[in-house]
Amino acid sequence: MAAIPKSYKKSVTEGNGMLIISIVFAVIIRLVYFLYFDFTHSRPVNGYLWKPLLYIFNDGLVSLLCSSLVVGSMAVLATHINTTHLFIRRKTILLPAVIILLFSCHPQFMQMSAEYISTMLFLVIIFILFTAYNSPDKQIFSFKTSFILALGSMFIPALLVYLPVLWLALVMMRCFNFKSLLASLLGMFLLYFPAFSYYFLTDSLDIFLAPFTSVSAEQLAGFPFYQLNIGDWIILGSSTILLVIIVSDNYINRHKDKIRTRAYLSLLSFITVFSILAFLFLNIDFVIYQFIALLTGAFLLSHFFALVEKRGGVILFYISMIFYILACVFLFYLYK
Repeated sequence: MAAIPKSYKKSVTEGNGMLIISIVFAVIIRLVYFLYFDFTHSRPVNGYLWKPLLYIFNDGLVSLLCSSLVVGSMAVLATHINTTHLFIRRKTILLPAVIILLFSCHPQFMQMSAEYISTMLFLVIIFILFTAYNSPDKQIFSFKTSFILALGSMFIPALLVYLPVLWLALVMMRCFNFKSLLASLLGMFLLYFPAFSYYFLTDSLDIFLAPFTSVSAEQLAGFPFYQLNIGDWIILGSSTILLVIIVSDNYINRHKDKIRTRAYLSLLSFITVFSILAFLFLNIDFVIYQFIALLTGAFLLSHFFALVEKRGGVILFYISMIFYILACVFLFYLYK
């Protein structure tokens, strides 16, 4: 087995080099986008809490700064999760670097959006799920995760699609039973009942029902993958190949991780695969599935590249970085 170059360990896995590069890259690409691209694009969202906030981000600079702040917050929280739960069994700060890079590769990540808030809340859910592993307090963790999910759905209603995914995730974390199911439903009820009451008493029930009544059979039949161009398919195909390599490596080398970490990896792989499939086939605010797939995928990528033991893994990392840069250039050129 060929030894891993010391430069890789020093600058990528164990040093600060990769994090510094990712921050500099993100700052440059966001400034370039702000200065030379149209900053007026926004996606219509029926989120109850997002609509009152939307006017704040009409200013391009405010939108750019807020989206950057959220990405930085996700990187910090992900680092805290990794440190607290020893997700990666080697000292590394590759995880925040990967998150910053992944959320700086496309024009839709430059602006503040409801997807950012919901994704940040979903990261909190991952933190809670990691903590819930094999815990006797099943109902408490089930309630917490469903409550946060309901809060996230107040910004992106499509996040409710993850409710059954959340139940399966709790099963994978050995933290689910019938009482947990009831606690989960209670967590949803505590947010949606006041929302329903408010819109009912203000005689605007149609606004409350809009996220649900706006979904039609014609909309669901228009699969999102119809909207993908050749560049999107190339990126998706390459990402899928990389995901298969990572999941296969996790399975082959699973004996090197603790049982708890294996459960974390299985959980993240499950959510990533589900999010990719939802992004392709579920035409309900489908951009949120891309955000969550990138979030959970960042954990898998960081775990894989931080623990590579063969030169082939190092080569794959540099190939992935070159492909990432080319994809960024192509996507920004396409949307200009």
